[in-house]
Amino acid sequence: MKTAKSREAYCSMASIRYAKVLFDLEVSEEAIMAAEQIFEESPELVQVLQNPVVTLEKKHKLIDRIFDPSIRNFLKVVTDHGKAGDISEIFAAYRQKKNEMSGIVTAHLVYVTAPTDGQKKEMEKFICDKFHARSVEWNMEKRPELIGGFLLHVNGREYDYSIQGRLKRLEQKLTWR
Repeated sequence: MKTAKSREAYCSMASIRYAKVLFDLEVSEEAIMAAEQIFEESPELVQVLQNPVVTLEKKHKLIDRIFDPSIRNFLKVVTDHGKAGDISEIFAAYRQKKNEMSGIVTAHLVYVTAPTDGQKKEMEKFICDKFHARSVEWNMEKRPELIGGFLLHVNGREYDYSIQGRLKRLEQKLTWR
C-alpha cells in the first residue's frame, strides 16, 4: 500500500483519453518526466499555450524549442485542441494508466477523520476485488465540510458515504414528492 499526495482529485475523461494516447505512443518515461517538470517550473508556459491571441504557429515553435522531439507532436495536438491547461491532469492520468497496467489502482479518499489502518485495509480489499488490482495507491484529502464519513473515487466511480452526501440525497427525495 502506497500513499501519495496528489494535486488532482480525479481526472476528467478528456485527460484520461489524452493520457491513453500518450501511453500508446510509447514516449520515453524520461521525456514525459522532463516535460512535466518544465510545466511545473514555469506555469506561465501553460498560460502562453492557452492564450488565444498567440498563433498556433508561434505555440508550435515554442514547443519545438523547449521539449524533447518524442513528445512535441503530442503537446502540439493537446495545444491545438485547447487542452494545454489540463496538461498536469493529463500527466496525472498517464501515471494512473501506467499504474493500472502494473495492477495498481489509484484511489482518492476524501475524509473528515483519517481512517484507521484497519479501515484502510478493508477499503483496499474492496478496491482490489472490485477492480481486479494487486494494490492501491492512495491520494488522501481532508475535507471537514463533509460533516462525517468519506468519499472514495476509483477509476471514475464515486462512492459517497459522507453525511453531506446523505443529506443531499434526502433533500432530493423530499423535494421530488
